[in-house]
Amino acid sequence: MKKFLIKHVGNMGDMVFFVPPILEAIKKKYPDSHITFVTAWGFKNKYGKYGKRNQGGFCISLMMTNPHIDQLVHFHSTKISLAGALCIEEGKAFPTWNSEYYEKQKNSDNYDAVYELDVGIVQDENPLEHLYRDIGMQDEYFTNYKLYFTDHDKEVAKKVMERFVQPRIVMLESIEGITTRGWDPVKVAQLERAIQAKYGVPPIWFGAKHLHEYEGRPLTLRENIATLLYCDVAIGVLSGPLHFAAAVGLPTITLFCDQPLHRAAPAYFLNEYIADDAKKHRTIIGPTGGKMGFLKEGSTEINLTPNEWKIQKYKDWSNPGRQSTKSCLSVLTVDEVMAVVKDMVHNPTI
Repeated sequence: MKKFLIKHVGNMGDMVFFVPPILEAIKKKYPDSHITFVTAWGFKNKYGKYGKRNQGGFCISLMMTNPHIDQLVHFHSTKISLAGALCIEEGKAFPTWNSEYYEKQKNSDNYDAVYELDVGIVQDENPLEHLYRDIGMQDEYFTNYKLYFTDHDKEVAKKVMERFVQPRIVMLESIEGITTRGWDPVKVAQLERAIQAKYGVPPIWFGAKHLHEYEGRPLTLRENIATLLYCDVAIGVLSGPLHFAAAVGLPTITLFCDQPLHRAAPAYFLNEYIADDAKKHRTIIGPTGGKMGFLKEGSTEINLTPNEWKIQKYKDWSNPGRQSTKSCLSVLTVDEVMAVVKDMVHNPTI
Protein backbone atom coordinates (compact mmCIF):
# COMPACT_ATOMS: atom_id res chain seq x y z
CA MET A 1 0.00 0.00 0.00
CA LYS A 2 1.39 3.37 -1.02
CA LYS A 3 1.34 6.11 1.60
CA PHE A 4 1.17 9.77 0.62
CA LEU A 5 1.74 12.87 2.74
CA ILE A 6 0.12 15.92 1.14
CA LYS A 7 0.16 19.47 2.51
CA HIS A 8 -1.83 22.51 1.47
CA VAL A 9 -2.61 25.50 3.67
CA GLY A 10 -3.76 27.93 0.97
CA ASN A 11 -6.88 30.00 0.48
CA MET A 12 -10.49 28.87 0.13
CA GLY A 13 -10.57 28.94 -3.65
CA ASP A 14 -7.49 26.74 -3.94
CA MET A 15 -8.86 24.32 -1.35
CA VAL A 16 -11.89 23.79 -3.59
CA PHE A 17 -10.44 24.29 -7.05
CA PHE A 18 -7.41 22.02 -7.24
CA VAL A 19 -7.09 19.97 -4.04
CA PRO A 20 -10.17 17.71 -4.54
CA PRO A 21 -9.39 16.61 -8.13
CA ILE A 22 -5.76 15.88 -7.23
CA LEU A 23 -6.80 13.74 -4.26
CA GLU A 24 -9.36 11.91 -6.39
CA ALA A 25 -6.86 11.33 -9.21
CA ILE A 26 -4.34 9.83 -6.78
CA LYS A 27 -6.97 7.50 -5.34
CA LYS A 28 -8.04 6.41 -8.82
CA LYS A 29 -4.46 5.59 -9.76
CA TYR A 30 -3.65 3.99 -6.40
CA PRO A 31 -7.00 2.76 -5.02
CA ASP A 32 -5.44 1.05 -1.99
CA SER A 33 -3.27 4.02 -1.05
CA HIS A 34 -3.38 5.94 2.23
CA ILE A 35 -3.47 9.75 2.08
CA THR A 36 -2.53 11.92 5.04
CA PHE A 37 -3.59 15.47 4.28
CA VAL A 38 -2.17 18.36 6.30
CA THR A 39 -3.94 21.70 6.26
CA ALA A 40 -4.61 24.78 8.36
CA TRP A 41 -7.74 25.72 10.31
CA GLY A 42 -8.10 29.03 8.52
CA PHE A 43 -5.93 31.88 7.29
CA LYS A 44 -2.54 32.72 8.75
CA ASN A 45 -2.32 35.64 11.18
CA LYS A 46 -0.65 39.00 10.58
CA TYR A 47 2.69 37.47 11.59
CA GLY A 48 2.41 34.78 8.92
CA LYS A 49 1.66 32.01 11.44
CA TYR A 50 -1.00 29.33 11.16
CA GLY A 51 -2.96 27.84 14.02
CA LYS A 52 -6.15 29.46 15.26
CA ARG A 53 -9.54 28.74 13.77
CA ASN A 54 -11.03 31.46 11.57
CA GLN A 55 -13.23 31.85 8.49
CA GLY A 56 -15.45 29.02 9.65
CA GLY A 57 -12.46 26.71 10.01
CA PHE A 58 -12.60 26.40 6.25
CA CYS A 59 -9.66 24.10 5.50
CA ILE A 60 -10.61 21.52 8.11
CA SER A 61 -14.35 21.98 7.62
CA LEU A 62 -14.20 21.50 3.85
CA MET A 63 -11.74 18.61 3.89
CA MET A 64 -13.17 16.57 6.79
CA THR A 65 -15.91 15.22 4.51
CA ASN A 66 -13.64 14.44 1.56
CA PRO A 67 -13.80 10.65 1.00
CA HIS A 68 -10.30 10.51 -0.50
CA ILE A 69 -8.54 11.59 2.71
CA ASP A 70 -7.63 8.81 5.14
CA GLN A 71 -6.10 11.01 7.85
CA LEU A 72 -6.73 14.73 8.18
CA VAL A 73 -4.14 16.72 10.14
CA HIS A 74 -4.37 20.26 11.49
CA PHE A 75 -1.25 22.33 10.84
CA HIS A 76 -0.16 24.79 13.54
CA SER A 77 3.03 26.79 13.16
CA THR A 78 4.14 26.24 16.76
CA LYS A 79 1.83 23.96 18.75
CA ILE A 80 1.44 20.20 18.62
CA SER A 81 -1.16 17.73 19.90
CA LEU A 82 -1.10 14.27 18.39
CA ALA A 83 -4.08 13.34 20.57
CA GLY A 84 -6.26 16.02 18.96
CA ALA A 85 -6.71 18.33 21.95
CA LEU A 86 -6.25 21.54 19.93
CA CYS A 87 -8.39 21.03 16.84
CA ILE A 88 -11.99 19.95 17.33
CA GLU A 89 -14.39 20.66 14.47
CA GLU A 90 -18.06 19.64 14.69
CA GLY A 91 -17.25 17.45 17.68
CA LYS A 92 -14.48 15.55 15.88
CA ALA A 93 -10.86 15.81 17.03
CA PHE A 94 -7.96 16.01 14.60
CA PRO A 95 -4.24 15.69 15.42
CA THR A 96 -2.20 18.88 15.30
CA TRP A 97 1.30 18.94 13.82
CA ASN A 98 3.60 21.91 14.23
CA SER A 99 6.26 22.93 11.73
CA GLU A 100 8.99 20.90 13.40
CA TYR A 101 6.93 17.72 13.60
CA TYR A 102 5.76 18.12 10.01
CA GLU A 103 9.35 18.40 8.80
CA LYS A 104 10.26 15.23 10.70
CA GLN A 105 7.40 13.35 9.05
CA LYS A 106 8.27 14.81 5.67
CA ASN A 107 11.86 13.60 5.94
CA SER A 108 11.02 10.23 7.49
CA ASP A 109 10.60 6.87 5.79
CA ASN A 110 6.91 6.76 6.71
CA TYR A 111 5.69 7.86 3.29
CA ASP A 112 6.29 6.78 -0.28
CA ALA A 113 5.84 10.35 -1.50
CA VAL A 114 5.40 13.83 -0.03
CA TYR A 115 3.61 16.51 -2.04
CA GLU A 116 3.39 20.16 -1.03
CA LEU A 117 0.69 21.90 -3.06
CA ASP A 118 1.43 25.44 -1.86
CA VAL A 119 3.31 26.51 -4.96
CA GLY A 120 3.42 29.69 -7.01
CA ILE A 121 1.65 29.65 -10.36
CA VAL A 122 2.62 32.13 -13.06
CA GLN A 123 0.13 34.05 -15.16
CA ASP A 124 -0.14 31.81 -18.22
CA GLU A 125 -0.02 28.46 -16.41
CA ASN A 126 -2.84 26.00 -15.95
CA PRO A 127 -2.71 25.40 -12.15
CA LEU A 128 -3.80 21.78 -12.32
CA GLU A 129 -1.38 20.88 -15.09
CA HIS A 130 1.40 22.48 -13.03
CA LEU A 131 0.49 20.52 -9.90
CA TYR A 132 0.05 17.22 -11.72
CA ARG A 133 3.57 17.65 -13.09
CA ASP A 134 4.83 18.34 -9.57
CA ILE A 135 3.42 15.07 -8.26
CA GLY A 136 4.65 12.99 -11.19
CA MET A 137 1.26 12.63 -12.89
CA GLN A 138 1.93 14.82 -15.91
CA ASP A 139 -0.35 12.70 -18.11
CA GLU A 140 -3.34 13.29 -15.82
CA TYR A 141 -6.04 15.72 -16.96
CA PHE A 142 -8.81 15.15 -14.41
CA THR A 143 -10.23 18.55 -13.41
CA ASN A 144 -13.70 17.82 -12.02
CA TYR A 145 -13.53 19.59 -8.68
CA LYS A 146 -16.31 19.11 -6.16
CA LEU A 147 -17.24 19.47 -2.50
CA TYR A 148 -18.74 16.82 -0.25
CA PHE A 149 -21.55 17.31 2.26
CA THR A 150 -23.14 15.31 5.04
CA ASP A 151 -26.83 14.46 4.84
CA HIS A 152 -27.36 16.91 7.69
CA ASP A 153 -25.66 19.72 5.74
CA LYS A 154 -28.05 19.16 2.84
CA GLU A 155 -31.14 18.81 5.01
CA VAL A 156 -30.48 22.11 6.79
CA ALA A 157 -29.62 23.89 3.53
CA LYS A 158 -32.79 22.63 1.83
CA LYS A 159 -35.00 23.85 4.67
CA VAL A 160 -33.33 27.27 4.60
CA MET A 161 -33.77 27.66 0.85
CA GLU A 162 -37.45 26.74 1.00
CA ARG A 163 -37.96 30.31 2.25
CA PHE A 164 -36.89 31.70 -1.14
CA VAL A 165 -39.12 31.88 -4.20
CA GLN A 166 -37.75 30.59 -7.50
CA PRO A 167 -35.92 31.38 -9.64
CA ARG A 168 -33.11 31.54 -7.11
CA ILE A 169 -30.48 33.72 -8.73
CA VAL A 170 -27.38 34.06 -6.57
CA MET A 171 -24.96 36.97 -6.49
CA LEU A 172 -21.61 35.95 -5.02
CA GLU A 173 -20.32 38.58 -2.62
CA SER A 174 -16.87 39.01 -4.21
CA ILE A 175 -18.53 40.57 -7.26
CA GLU A 176 -18.97 43.81 -5.31
CA GLY A 177 -15.43 43.90 -3.96
CA ILE A 178 -13.56 47.20 -4.19
CA THR A 179 -10.60 45.50 -5.84
CA THR A 180 -9.44 44.98 -9.40
CA ARG A 181 -11.20 41.60 -9.28
CA GLY A 182 -14.59 43.07 -8.38
CA TRP A 183 -17.15 44.49 -10.78
CA ASP A 184 -18.26 48.12 -10.77
CA PRO A 185 -20.42 48.53 -7.60
CA VAL A 186 -22.77 50.88 -9.46
CA LYS A 187 -23.50 48.08 -11.93
CA VAL A 188 -23.92 45.59 -9.09
CA ALA A 189 -26.83 47.66 -7.78
CA GLN A 190 -28.23 48.00 -11.30
CA LEU A 191 -28.07 44.23 -11.78
CA GLU A 192 -29.98 43.66 -8.54
CA ARG A 193 -32.76 45.93 -9.79
CA ALA A 194 -32.76 44.30 -13.23
CA ILE A 195 -33.17 40.81 -11.74
CA GLN A 196 -36.01 42.01 -9.52
CA ALA A 197 -37.76 43.65 -12.47
CA LYS A 198 -37.35 40.68 -14.81
CA TYR A 199 -38.06 37.78 -12.46
CA GLY A 200 -40.14 39.34 -9.70
CA VAL A 201 -37.72 38.23 -6.98
CA PRO A 202 -34.51 39.81 -5.67
CA PRO A 203 -31.22 37.98 -6.10
CA ILE A 204 -29.93 35.97 -3.15
CA TRP A 205 -26.57 37.16 -1.85
CA PHE A 206 -24.06 34.48 -0.88
CA GLY A 207 -20.90 34.86 1.19
CA ALA A 208 -19.48 35.35 4.66
CA LYS A 209 -21.38 38.63 5.04
CA HIS A 210 -24.67 37.00 4.08
CA LEU A 211 -24.96 33.98 6.37
CA HIS A 212 -28.41 32.45 6.61
CA GLU A 213 -29.75 31.27 9.95
CA TYR A 214 -31.39 28.01 10.93
CA GLU A 215 -33.25 27.52 14.21
CA GLY A 216 -31.71 30.66 15.67
CA ARG A 217 -28.09 29.99 14.73
CA PRO A 218 -25.92 30.93 11.74
CA LEU A 219 -25.24 28.16 9.27
CA THR A 220 -21.89 26.42 9.36
CA LEU A 221 -19.57 26.98 6.41
CA ARG A 222 -20.55 23.71 4.72
CA GLU A 223 -24.26 24.23 5.40
CA ASN A 224 -24.04 27.69 3.87
CA ILE A 225 -22.28 26.37 0.77
CA ALA A 226 -24.84 23.56 0.54
CA THR A 227 -27.62 26.14 0.07
CA LEU A 228 -26.21 26.62 -3.43
CA LEU A 229 -27.39 23.09 -4.27
CA TYR A 230 -30.94 24.44 -4.32
CA CYS A 231 -30.41 27.50 -6.52
CA ASP A 232 -30.65 28.10 -10.28
CA VAL A 233 -27.61 30.17 -11.26
CA ALA A 234 -24.81 32.15 -9.60
CA ILE A 235 -23.06 35.29 -10.85
CA GLY A 236 -19.56 36.20 -9.72
CA VAL A 237 -15.91 36.90 -10.36
CA LEU A 238 -12.90 34.65 -9.76
CA SER A 239 -12.98 33.96 -6.03
CA GLY A 240 -13.61 31.34 -3.39
CA PRO A 241 -17.42 31.82 -3.53
CA LEU A 242 -17.38 31.27 -7.30
CA HIS A 243 -15.53 27.98 -6.90
CA PHE A 244 -17.92 26.97 -4.08
CA ALA A 245 -20.85 27.42 -6.45
CA ALA A 246 -19.18 25.55 -9.29
CA ALA A 247 -18.08 22.73 -6.98
CA VAL A 248 -21.65 21.97 -5.90
CA GLY A 249 -22.87 21.85 -9.51
CA LEU A 250 -24.64 25.21 -9.56
CA PRO A 251 -24.33 26.75 -13.05
CA THR A 252 -22.18 29.88 -12.81
CA ILE A 253 -21.66 33.04 -14.81
CA THR A 254 -18.08 34.25 -14.42
CA LEU A 255 -17.18 37.85 -15.23
CA PHE A 256 -13.67 37.41 -16.56
CA CYS A 257 -10.79 39.27 -18.18
CA ASP A 258 -7.04 39.76 -18.39
CA GLN A 259 -6.23 36.07 -17.92
CA PRO A 260 -6.25 32.92 -20.03
CA LEU A 261 -9.37 30.80 -19.49
CA HIS A 262 -7.17 27.94 -18.33
CA ARG A 263 -6.10 30.02 -15.34
CA ALA A 264 -9.23 29.38 -13.26
CA ALA A 265 -12.53 29.74 -15.17
CA PRO A 266 -15.04 27.06 -14.02
CA ALA A 267 -16.36 26.59 -17.57
CA TYR A 268 -12.91 25.60 -18.80
CA PHE A 269 -12.39 22.96 -16.12
CA LEU A 270 -15.88 21.56 -15.52
CA ASN A 271 -18.05 21.74 -18.64
CA GLU A 272 -16.63 18.57 -20.19
CA TYR A 273 -18.09 16.63 -17.24
CA ILE A 274 -21.59 18.13 -17.60
CA ALA A 275 -23.94 16.39 -20.03
CA ASP A 276 -26.84 18.85 -19.75
CA ASP A 277 -26.05 22.01 -21.71
CA ALA A 278 -28.43 23.99 -19.50
CA LYS A 279 -26.25 23.18 -16.49
CA LYS A 280 -22.95 24.22 -18.05
CA HIS A 281 -20.98 27.18 -16.77
CA ARG A 282 -20.66 30.39 -18.75
CA THR A 283 -17.91 32.99 -18.98
CA ILE A 284 -18.41 36.61 -20.01
CA ILE A 285 -15.06 37.97 -21.11
CA GLY A 286 -14.24 41.65 -20.92
CA PRO A 287 -12.35 43.39 -23.76
CA THR A 288 -8.96 41.94 -22.92
CA GLY A 289 -6.03 43.32 -24.89
CA GLY A 290 -2.99 41.52 -26.21
CA LYS A 291 -1.16 41.80 -22.91
CA MET A 292 -2.37 39.69 -20.00
CA GLY A 293 -2.43 40.84 -16.40
CA PHE A 294 -3.29 39.02 -13.21
CA LEU A 295 -6.35 40.98 -12.08
CA LYS A 296 -4.07 42.22 -9.35
CA GLU A 297 -0.97 44.34 -9.58
CA GLY A 298 -0.48 45.91 -13.00
CA SER A 299 -3.70 44.72 -14.59
CA THR A 300 -5.36 48.13 -14.47
CA GLU A 301 -2.63 50.10 -16.21
CA ILE A 302 -2.32 47.75 -19.18
CA ASN A 303 -5.96 48.37 -20.11
CA LEU A 304 -5.90 52.16 -19.93
CA THR A 305 -4.45 54.86 -22.14
CA PRO A 306 -1.76 57.07 -20.58
CA ASN A 307 -4.29 59.86 -20.08
CA GLU A 308 -6.82 57.49 -18.50
CA TRP A 309 -4.14 56.13 -16.20
CA LYS A 310 -3.31 59.65 -14.98
CA ILE A 311 -6.84 60.15 -13.66
CA GLN A 312 -7.44 56.58 -12.43
CA LYS A 313 -6.08 57.30 -8.90
CA TYR A 314 -4.89 53.71 -8.62
CA LYS A 315 -2.98 52.79 -5.43
CA ASP A 316 -2.92 48.99 -5.44
CA TRP A 317 -5.12 46.07 -6.47
CA SER A 318 -7.30 46.48 -3.37
CA ASN A 319 -7.63 50.24 -3.89
CA PRO A 320 -7.83 50.59 -7.68
CA GLY A 321 -9.35 54.05 -7.96
CA ARG A 322 -12.20 54.75 -10.38
CA GLN A 323 -14.43 51.70 -10.22
CA SER A 324 -15.91 51.94 -13.70
CA THR A 325 -12.49 51.76 -15.37
CA LYS A 326 -10.42 49.72 -12.91
CA SER A 327 -10.34 46.66 -15.19
CA CYS A 328 -11.74 45.36 -18.46
CA LEU A 329 -13.99 43.23 -16.26
CA SER A 330 -15.57 46.33 -14.74
CA VAL A 331 -16.73 47.61 -18.14
CA LEU A 332 -18.98 44.59 -18.74
CA THR A 333 -22.58 45.77 -18.84
CA VAL A 334 -25.69 44.77 -16.95
CA ASP A 335 -27.41 44.01 -20.26
CA GLU A 336 -24.68 41.51 -21.15
CA VAL A 337 -25.07 39.73 -17.82
CA MET A 338 -28.86 39.69 -18.02
CA ALA A 339 -28.74 38.19 -21.52
CA VAL A 340 -26.76 35.23 -20.19
CA VAL A 341 -29.00 34.91 -17.12
CA LYS A 342 -32.03 34.72 -19.43
CA ASP A 343 -30.39 31.92 -21.39
CA MET A 344 -29.69 29.95 -18.19
CA VAL A 345 -32.84 30.50 -16.12
CA HIS A 346 -35.67 28.55 -17.67
CA ASN A 347 -38.94 29.63 -16.11
CA PRO A 348 -42.04 28.98 -18.25
CA THR A 349 -44.02 31.68 -16.41
CA ILE A 350 -41.69 34.44 -17.64
